[in-house]
Amino acid sequence: MPIQPNTEKPTTEKIRSASASDPLLLLSAEPVILRYRAGFAGLAMLLALSPIWLCWSVFAAFTFAFEAWGKLSTGGAGAEIFMAPILFYLLLISLGALAVKVCADTKLIVSKEVLRLPWQFLFDSKFCISRPWSTLVEVDFVFKDRSGIADRSHPQRMFLRYSDGAGIGLALNGLSREDLKEFILSVQAYAAQAKFKPSLNSLDLNLSAIGPRQSIHSSFTQMWEDELESRFGSTIFVPLEPGQVIDYQSSDASRSLKIEGQLSFGGLSAVYLVSKPEEANLGQIKLYVLKEAVLPLGSDDTLKAKALEMFARESMLLSSLSHDRIAKVLDYFVSAGRNYILLEHIEGVDLRCFVSERGAQPAAVVVRWLLEAAKILQYLHSQNPPLIHRDVTPDNLVLARDGGLSLIDFGAANALLGTATGTLVGKQSYIAPEQFRGKAGLSSDIYSLGATAYFALTGLEPEPLTQLHVAPLVPIAASLDKLIADCTCQSVSERIKSIDELIERVQQL
Repeated sequence: MPIQPNTEKPTTEKIRSASASDPLLLLSAEPVILRYRAGFAGLAMLLALSPIWLCWSVFAAFTFAFEAWGKLSTGGAGAEIFMAPILFYLLLISLGALAVKVCADTKLIVSKEVLRLPWQFLFDSKFCISRPWSTLVEVDFVFKDRSGIADRSHPQRMFLRYSDGAGIGLALNGLSREDLKEFILSVQAYAAQAKFKPSLNSLDLNLSAIGPRQSIHSSFTQMWEDELESRFGSTIFVPLEPGQVIDYQSSDASRSLKIEGQLSFGGLSAVYLVSKPEEANLGQIKLYVLKEAVLPLGSDDTLKAKALEMFARESMLLSSLSHDRIAKVLDYFVSAGRNYILLEHIEGVDLRCFVSERGAQPAAVVVRWLLEAAKILQYLHSQNPPLIHRDVTPDNLVLARDGGLSLIDFGAANALLGTATGTLVGKQSYIAPEQFRGKAGLSSDIYSLGATAYFALTGLEPEPLTQLHVAPLVPIAASLDKLIADCTCQSVSERIKSIDELIERVQQL
């Protein structure tokens, strides 16, 4: 029996990452590029002086080279006196070009092992711009601008202090709000030993000063409440930190999991990247995904008991699934009053991040995704009893390294909270009307898949509880527009009846 999920949308955001051709989750092996746009005065000056070091130098070098060639062609002596000025002007051009490259470099490249700084920090970093996370000692927020005037409303800069004495000063107005959040999350995930000074939860600043894309006024704590609602709020739920070890009793033995990083947060739940210490001791490096849900203290005891019973039953059913495009449920357990599901880790980029990075996708690509996702749902719906996924969204469909689409998550954790609290936990834009009423059926997954296709085609969040049409926004074939509209009919009786019918119609496009 599937558990009915529930409504309060968690304020979670999966940590994104991108490489040129294969954007991945932040905690994967691929790097993520952040943009640091500050200190362009030097670049502006170099460009302003380019008529001297570039244009004049090129003219002078060619002039002297022409004179030297004339001397050599006539067999006369004295050509060597032109070599020094020629070399001087060529050196000046090279130094100018190098200086422009250094000043124009805006890339902060984050990987699991190192932080690669822009070239402008070559001297501050003691000629080592690729810095291992293990050498980062402290992140110090400074409340003074260059004039020395203190402004306690918000820090102006943050200094990265390393064990070899190097200190890298980053102006906060050089990072967008999104990149600042990702940078700090990277420090927490990869440099757990580094200390923040002052602590993150004591900072209070005006976010309009942080990054060109931030226009609202709020505190630093509020920014983190948006991203990590449970970490600094007045709630009993505190996410586990990287390095912590969870001990639990599996069905056959006592086991442990080590938290390697935090993938997402929200309300009373979190998702982590974990490893097994016993595998690490054998030299095996393998990562897993751990979903965590904590039942609120104030919920009804009867509902709690029912929720836990259904959670265990559905987790057992999910663990029996075997499909190469579904992240396998490896285990489920309770530890220290927290409920966990251990999942296979599939490296790739979820559709939300992919579309956010690259924009709305062509119809041919979305049709292929539709077919692949529908075939995954066909497998679930063919189980006995049929399995309703209940959480088909761009966040839970991942483009794996081989280019195929995989399903990485189920609604069991959300359903646990929903059953215990009597509310709906989920992403409203992708939830069918009957699912809002607590009566999810097989066609609810079809609705969610149609809404996901709408997002992929337009790059826009679907309007909740609305029959969706793409054609007014994007020029697509009428047959594809009708397919999405039929998937998202508000009435179950008017919606596409089964996943088999959906697959047949997609194949006819």
